[in-house]
Amino acid sequence: MSRGERGAALVEFALVSLVLYLLLAGAIDFGRLMFDASAVQEVARLAARELAVAPVRANATFDYALSCDPASDANCLVDLKARVFDPACLVVDLNDPAVALDIDGYFAAMPVVNRALRQLMITEPSRPGLLRYAGALVADGSAAACSAIGPSGQAAPTGLTVAIPLVNSRDASGVETITWVPVLQELRATLDADCPLRGPFSFVYVANADDCGALQADPVPQRGLVAVRVNYPFQAAALTGFRAAPPTDVDPLPRNMANFIVADDAGVQQTNSPPGDPVEDPGAVGPYAGQFGLGRQLALAGQTVRPFRKVVSAQAIYRREVVE
Repeated sequence: MSRGERGAALVEFALVSLVLYLLLAGAIDFGRLMFDASAVQEVARLAARELAVAPVRANATFDYALSCDPASDANCLVDLKARVFDPACLVVDLNDPAVALDIDGYFAAMPVVNRALRQLMITEPSRPGLLRYAGALVADGSAAACSAIGPSGQAAPTGLTVAIPLVNSRDASGVETITWVPVLQELRATLDADCPLRGPFSFVYVANADDCGALQADPVPQRGLVAVRVNYPFQAAALTGFRAAPPTDVDPLPRNMANFIVADDAGVQQTNSPPGDPVEDPGAVGPYAGQFGLGRQLALAGQTVRPFRKVVSAQAIYRREVVE
């Protein structure tokens, strides 16, 4: 083979390898997406089923049932934070002695939904020893410890929990507008997201007790339902996010290679408040890095860009079976 032929083969390999890399990266990340979507759906079914058979008063709302403490509230019949889901268990310090001595035993003592979420938790090089659910790390204002009491005792509070940033829109320059949503939430109308009494969990609607204002008619046609959504932000490790290019008269799908999404946390607009102050990690790079957990990638000739992302939301509905 002549020197010129060897050079041509090298160029051909470089062109082909780029295509192969894209195919491999897409196969790996979309395979992860399918796995995560299946896991989140199973968690949603588990959460709905557990809440359906929990002994909760008929007039209790979804938010109240998941946050009340029977030790200090006579109307609270069961501690669902310890039994079903505890936001404080979304972040685990693997270096804590209560966890490190028996990690499997510690997770086995967690509420059932947190236990099922273990397969979706991540580690990050910038935060060694921290295992957490994907999303944005925020300070836990309650400073509560995870309710799990494993074989080695209860772990100390991490002071952290997780919130999910849902990107509502991006402007022409790529600046994001986000809404914070919890990992586990009740299915309600968008305008009633902060109105627990308007959800279907309670068997009764007491207009005078509605913090969002009394309604003349019950906004829910069927009550006594556990209708839940589990949110999971899938963010690719090897694929970059791009804005769609607007169609033209001659091309309905024009190329959008120039429309990559720049990772600009300073420009992010929030439509509501997170459950705590977002935790910044300056300079960190990764699928869930950044103040809002939207990710940072170094790509495209030194640009800091967003990864490809989709918020996977799985839903499940059960009728309440145990009522006190």
